[in-house]
Amino acid sequence: MAALRPLLPPLLLLAWSCAGEDVEVLCSDSACYTLHRGESTWRSAQVRCQENGGNLSPVRSAAEATRLRQLLATARWAGPAWIGLALPRGHCVQPQEPLRGFSWVAGDERGNFSAWASEPADTCVSARCASLRPDGGWSDRACRSALPAFLCKFSFRGMCGMLPLAGRGSVSYSTPFGVRTARLAAAPFGTLAEVQCRGGGRSLFAVCKGVLDGGGFAWHPPGPLCPVDCGENDGGCQQLCLEAPGQPPRCACQPGFALAADMASCLPEDSCHPNPCQGSCRPLPAGFECGCEPGFALAADGRGCSDVDECESGPCEHRCRNTPGSFQCLCRPGYRPAGPAGRLCHDVDECAQPHACPQLCINIPGSFRCACRPGFQRQPGGDSCLDVDECLRDLCPGACRNFPGGYECLCPPGSVRDGDGRGCSPGEAILNSIPQSSGIPESSGIIPQSSSIPQSSSITPQSSSIPQSSSITPQSSSITPQSTSSIPGTPWTTSIPRTPGMPTAGLDEHSADGPRLLLYYIVGSLVAILLLLAFALALVACRKRAAKREKPPAKSAADNYCWVPEQPESRGERR
Repeated sequence: MAALRPLLPPLLLLAWSCAGEDVEVLCSDSACYTLHRGESTWRSAQVRCQENGGNLSPVRSAAEATRLRQLLATARWAGPAWIGLALPRGHCVQPQEPLRGFSWVAGDERGNFSAWASEPADTCVSARCASLRPDGGWSDRACRSALPAFLCKFSFRGMCGMLPLAGRGSVSYSTPFGVRTARLAAAPFGTLAEVQCRGGGRSLFAVCKGVLDGGGFAWHPPGPLCPVDCGENDGGCQQLCLEAPGQPPRCACQPGFALAADMASCLPEDSCHPNPCQGSCRPLPAGFECGCEPGFALAADGRGCSDVDECESGPCEHRCRNTPGSFQCLCRPGYRPAGPAGRLCHDVDECAQPHACPQLCINIPGSFRCACRPGFQRQPGGDSCLDVDECLRDLCPGACRNFPGGYECLCPPGSVRDGDGRGCSPGEAILNSIPQSSGIPESSGIIPQSSSIPQSSSITPQSSSIPQSSSITPQSSSITPQSTSSIPGTPWTTSIPRTPGMPTAGLDEHSADGPRLLLYYIVGSLVAILLLLAFALALVACRKRAAKREKPPAKSAADNYCWVPEQPESRGERR
């Protein structure tokens, strides 16, 4: 049992990895990317990535986008695949941002790199998720829809290179994220390598783990595995098989070539290893050539890369903000991004929003302006509209009535209102049947009473039945007792000439003279009440004074006695 204990971790890792699925995998730097085939929604794909310790893959840089395109090309996959970019429900699309308001599920940091093939749907009420196309472009769709593939990313502390082999053999790698494959250029920390040497025999194992004294990661045991035997087919070496006294056989390469990672094959010497460039390196027969990612330019030394300020070329309609390797277009307030990559700016119609203005809204480029309908004016310092009292301008020849948004003229008796309601014109006589001898002018206004006066009645100014509040005076009446009694069977009417500045009887109570007439009534009523009160107080005082005068004088105690005449004293005789 003690002898088997050192072998338990490799055996357990092997058993665990055998249950993994065979998918396409690509490892580079400190991360591995996998392509999984199978119908799944965005949520179920994320759960499957998390079960193996990863997440749906982000695409935060042009280099990462290149690696994912390489993975799709290696797998010969021509369809879309889910990536870890999503817009939760309740969050709105932000057209001015590079990610359009979306965020990476592996972290909420918002990068500047974006590769939208088309603008995402403008929504705030439904969840949207992104997928990667074979050409590297992004597209959005409903998260609950199903796609035939998804991409995962697994991050590690470090990588081991290919396991070196001295002789011919095959290697199978079982990764910590459940993938078993023979095509692996770099193995992540914790990977188990199983080696089957040519010629049979038992399998050999190695594990990628950290070096004890630091300085990276390496295989344990370090290899090379599968010993070389130069006597049999040159030991499996591609070019040279060398045997030296006291040393094991080994493979070698001719000048101009270097031994590959399998320690048997030979490759042309690579001047780009290690990479002398800040960006990419391309080997040439006489050296190498450096390149930079999009958004960067090769420096003067031919090796470094410097950021390109794309804003200098004016790609944006309004404002431009340069970012490392890219740029971002911004719009002024009152505009929204539009066009490819949001480089154009369209005016926002604020008047399309409900309740933008109390009455009228006028959209202008970049803003809007509130206005009032005819008959109203804007309140100073605000957008509310107040009614204009046109009656204060003396627009009518007579009385005037104001109402919200307009006014109308009230015509005196004998006149008719114009068609526009803004003036009065003389009207025809109301009673054409009245004889000329009646003494009533044709142009005078006639006020019919509810009862007619008999022929035998005589009308005098004192017996007129018109109340005093009607503003009709005896002097202004054109009706005389003689002329009235001479019209048999005709209702009694009175011509009322209008005196300027005085309220006119029979006009609308809502006319311009209505408030003034009401004030007259109130003041008159108060004066009458005060007079009545003074009269009552004076009457009470007078009655008290009269009662005091009539009161009999009070009786005194002497009233109970009688006075007798005084008699002289009688002098008595002395005895």
